[in-house]
Amino acid sequence: MRNTIISMYQPSHLSSLLPKMQSIVESATQNLPTSEHEDITFSDLSLKLATDVIGQAAFGFDFGLTKERSLNDSYNAQNDVEVEDFIKQHMYSTTTLKMDLSGSFSIILGLICPILRHPFQQILKRVPGTTDWKVDQTNRKLMSRLDQIVEKRAKDKDRGSKDFLSLILNARESQKGLKNVFTSDYISALAYEHLLAGSATTSFTISSILYLVASHLEVETKLTKEIDDFGGHDLMPTTHDLQHNFPYLDQVVKEAMRFYTVSPLVAREASKQVEIGGYVLPKGTWIWLALGVLAKDPKYFADPNKFKPERFDPTCEEDKKRHPYAHIPFGIGPRQCIGIKFSIQEIKLTLIHLYRRYLFRHSPNMEEPLALEYGIVLNFKYGVKLKVIKRST
Repeated sequence: MRNTIISMYQPSHLSSLLPKMQSIVESATQNLPTSEHEDITFSDLSLKLATDVIGQAAFGFDFGLTKERSLNDSYNAQNDVEVEDFIKQHMYSTTTLKMDLSGSFSIILGLICPILRHPFQQILKRVPGTTDWKVDQTNRKLMSRLDQIVEKRAKDKDRGSKDFLSLILNARESQKGLKNVFTSDYISALAYEHLLAGSATTSFTISSILYLVASHLEVETKLTKEIDDFGGHDLMPTTHDLQHNFPYLDQVVKEAMRFYTVSPLVAREASKQVEIGGYVLPKGTWIWLALGVLAKDPKYFADPNKFKPERFDPTCEEDKKRHPYAHIPFGIGPRQCIGIKFSIQEIKLTLIHLYRRYLFRHSPNMEEPLALEYGIVLNFKYGVKLKVIKRST
């Protein structure tokens, strides 16, 4: 089953997605406001951009969130009411709810006494106004809309095989053994998982990179030089270029993901009794890996609160000596995020397009230091507000 899903993230398929990624990024970034009197909340734009990209890759739909629209062209979502309503609910869940479960009493109680989490969650999600109730209501609306989208696509015999949803439906129809595995509910859940993981986390990372680089001009200088040296605006990088021909950009991305670890906590359930550090953990115990704490450990990262991309230069001693599991923003092993290459490709492509045209500075209207919210993933409490400076060509 996992092999079927992984096929979407093979190099050949990632290469086929690059032109569409480029088109969406180009459309979203070509006319940013550059007035000295105008701010841009870039975290909002990056969320729309990432949602449009994953929308094409996962659903084969053009959500049109980053396009200029007329009053008669709402969302331009192929005139599909189900898709338009679904994306409205998705944007609500990632901006209004902000995926922040810190106010969920059942989650807090579960951390203290795991056995009580589920029964209390079942009770609280029936109590209007509680965080559990809000999350449950939003999930119900999202899944209802998504079920309609999946059902409609399943009936389309000319769906092709360019997006995740089509690949899964094609696999279910062509392999008898998968029909009982890839149920409609399961496909809907998988599709939304891809949208959520491919939009909120990627958006956060792109915005955090712009925020960090804006206050480190020596990094900005090295980064823009590498991008400029690659070629003119009309030379679009290939998948191979993105992987191998932007070494400093790669270091900037890794350091930003270390500095602001978008998934600061990762949970695993013990499949059998295990002993860790002298503690015996029974089967079924939830184990939380604090990736955000690990990424700031001075044992592995000298001066951890300093933004220093060069620490990921493969020729430097710090990188050579570092434990390979000290920095694992996408997880590790068989449960590692399968969309890692997709996400990195999108992040790098977006940054290249942006820094070819613009430079960024912190807005005086943005708080310092940057306020964060801690939920399932890290989020910006008030957004990343920037001033945009158009580069001279």
